[in-house]
Amino acid sequence: MKEEKLVSIIMPAYNSSRFIKDSIESVLSQSYSNWELLVVDDCSTDDTALIVKWHEKKDKRVKYIKMEANTGSPSGPRNKGLEEARGEYIAFLDSDDLWKFQKLEKQIDFMVNNNYEFICSSYEIISEEGEKIGTYKPSESVDYEMMLKNNSVGCLTAVVKRSLIEGYSFPRCGHEDYALWLKLVKKTYKIYACCETLAAYRKVSNSVSSNKMKVFKFFWHIYRYEENLSILKTLYLCSRYFVNVLWFKYS
Repeated sequence: MKEEKLVSIIMPAYNSSRFIKDSIESVLSQSYSNWELLVVDDCSTDDTALIVKWHEKKDKRVKYIKMEANTGSPSGPRNKGLEEARGEYIAFLDSDDLWKFQKLEKQIDFMVNNNYEFICSSYEIISEEGEKIGTYKPSESVDYEMMLKNNSVGCLTAVVKRSLIEGYSFPRCGHEDYALWLKLVKKTYKIYACCETLAAYRKVSNSVSSNKMKVFKFFWHIYRYEENLSILKTLYLCSRYFVNVLWFKYS
């Protein structure tokens, strides 16, 4: 029987009681069994803690971690999760998104068989009610210049080898996952995609990503201050990204 490598799954949560039960259960139903789920609570004021602790009692692989104070950003809980993670591989799932039941099995096999350090996959986009809106399909492989033009990595599909991400953290800025992916792709040279649809991203109406002007400002900060690009290149990339956001069509 093939040995399963330990996968640490980091789930930031804040007032997530509406969807977090479904998100946790999509992890519990995985065909791949050697994982730990680190749910890092950013001091929720709803029933998030109760829901997570109930699952923690039922399955020792689920671990509830509470931040000392509210950070107001997913980067704080994600970085706490990175500190606590014990796995050889690190995966990410937000508290309103879902995984297909073979997600980890297929991705870890894909990584091990091809000696990849960082992979992602296609994912569905669903409504708050769980109805399918569309599908996002990334390129089969992405390098740094391609990533600058388009964030091909859905955070809910990312799996990173621990040795690649060690020493890095999510910066405190909007779209912090994209900012980190840009740093990691420069180290590993390419991110590879398993083009099978292995997760579902829930499009929530009040999410930050639904505010187009905030998104524009986030990318300006990433390009100009995280990546230290010139003003001209930053303007070009921000304009290009903003057009993509406005005219994005699901396949």
